[in-house]
Amino acid sequence: MAVPKEVKVVPSSLIDALVREAGKRLGEVTRAFYETVMPPVDVYEEGSQVVVVADLAGFPKDKVKVRLVGGDELVIEAERDLQTPANASIQQRPKRVRRSVKLPAKVKSEGSVATYENGVLTVKLPIAESVEIKVS
Repeated sequence: MAVPKEVKVVPSSLIDALVREAGKRLGEVTRAFYETVMPPVDVYEEGSQVVVVADLAGFPKDKVKVRLVGGDELVIEAERDLQTPANASIQQRPKRVRRSVKLPAKVKSEGSVATYENGVLTVKLPIAESVEIKVS
């Protein structure tokens, strides 16, 4: 077996750059995949309410469902009819999407409002007031 006369060393900075770039590309692909089955959402507090905005383009209003679970979790589900030929290459979202969102504060269902316009769902939920418990 012949012994190589010279071994070239790849600088670690080049390896680091390659790993960073691969991670960046993987992140982009992963995000695109999850946005296909889990609609992207924005969640923020605005005054005395929590606002959740979800992109549900292509889903009919009557097939969008929103549930509040336990006062701090919002579940969004949408369904649509999607007819696809057998030999089609489909890059749209699937027939059903579901997203569960942990809210930044406890909210109450009374006074909550959900609107759906141009494929964008906006849910406004009043923040629940905290109750002081007297210690005896």
